[in-house]
Amino acid sequence: MAKTYSGERIPGTLRYSLKIREGNSEHIVQVPEPSIQILSDGFGPEESANRLALALLLDFTKNPSLSFAYYKDFNFFLAGLLSEDNWMLHSNRIDLFFKLVESPTIEKKPILSGNH
Repeated sequence: MAKTYSGERIPGTLRYSLKIREGNSEHIVQVPEPSIQILSDGFGPEESANRLALALLLDFTKNPSLSFAYYKDFNFFLAGLLSEDNWMLHSNRIDLFFKLVESPTIEKKPILSGNH
């Protein structure tokens, strides 16, 4: 079943409330502020968008190694959406991201010449 993700920055902090809605159920995940552990794992203090991207991919894939491998690319794919104070994302967009990762080049048809 498709999911809808939405985020809201907690005023005065770098933390976000991440809501995950699937059908009639909804749960909230707190995305933490930077800590020593997170900073040592490759996140800087301004990278809350990357933490959100990782949290989204972890929920969607249930695969930590896959999620950690692609969270920065996923954040880039969303073109700044996760940096906003409030945002919404449908799981179909995450599906699209992984389809593009699997086949990143678009097959080009040869240009037809004037000689038929």
